Amino acid sequence: MNEALPADLFDGRSAVRQHVQVHWDAAALALADEGGAAEHVPWAQVRLIDTLPEAFLLGRADRAGWRLKIGRDAPADLVARLPRAPRYGGWVDRVGLVKALVVCAAASAAVVMTVVSAPGWLGPLVPVSWERWIGDGLAGDMSAQTCSTPASDAALAALADELDRGRPADAPPVRIALVRSGAVNAVAIPGARILVFDGLVQAVGSPDVLASGAPDALAGVIGHELGHVRKRHVMQAMLRQLGLSFVLGGWKSGMGNMLGQMAAMRYSRAAETEADAFSRTRLAEAGISPLPTAGFFDVLARNEGPASPVLAAYFASHPGSATRAQAFRAAFSPGQAYRPALTEAQFSAIIGACAQTWRLQASAPGAT
Repeated sequence: MNEALPADLFDGRSAVRQHVQVHWDAAALALADEGGAAEHVPWAQVRLIDTLPEAFLLGRADRAGWRLKIGRDAPADLVARLPRAPRYGGWVDRVGLVKALVVCAAASAAVVMTVVSAPGWLGPLVPVSWERWIGDGLAGDMSAQTCSTPASDAALAALADELDRGRPADAPPVRIALVRSGAVNAVAIPGARILVFDGLVQAVGSPDVLASGAPDALAGVIGHELGHVRKRHVMQAMLRQLGLSFVLGGWKSGMGNMLGQMAAMRYSRAAETEADAFSRTRLAEAGISPLPTAGFFDVLARNEGPASPVLAAYFASHPGSATRAQAFRAAFSPGQAYRPALTEAQFSAIIGACAQTWRLQASAPGAT
């Protein structure tokens, strides 16, 4: 042991300062108080709390509140044995700054990769009951914009049943609703729901666009959205674009503009291609010709470009309309007997639903 060095001790048990004599060697500090009581503190337990202008303040890892104050004029041999003050934080000091930076960079990259890839594997794992809850909220908020008549509802339900005939036994039936909007669009929302905008219905039924086979073209578009529903693409896209917080509880706060975000939602190119293939399969199984759908995409292809009219707004994120038209045209089988997706009366009920709904609402007592 070296010569004694005076120091002040606070033992953590009381606020009384004790004057002690400090000895040290390679293994430990030895403290002796005025009454002769000795205390040995292994260097492994000693911590440098602070370096003050006049003293070194030491602590013990195994005793909270224990403090030993040694003058800055302590012998060099003792000062050399004192632990170093932390520079960056506990674990960084233990592994070193460079290694810590490498670890943090790797962890950040892993987080980014998880966020980017999470929708693909997390979306299908979202419980169907959650999807239905979110979808009911979205559809309920749009109820004021929904077009509904007994005849149009029955026609859409019949078309949904026909296209979704091969759904899994445990899958909820798809529900289709018309929405008063001029956008040439349709959107799948959670909970096996499809919203068809009136602008799309008017476009496929317009005499200068697709007067022939309009119900079949509508069936092809709805079949595409049905593909998104059955392949669980909807939750994947929502997680990717709107964020996990939307799904887990924040979705109600932005309901006012949520439909617009859903309509602009981007699916992956692979998901869009898969949904188109699903539509062609369903059309074939239902005995509905794919040619009108191909014709609809031909119209979109002619209108694509910087000066596009409203038709070009239909899913700008989808594969090229010309390519899609070619794929639907190739699915046509000359030897197959096709039938209309809807009767004239059924399609008329759908194409006139919004006008009839709003006339009834406008004429209702108290309407402004």
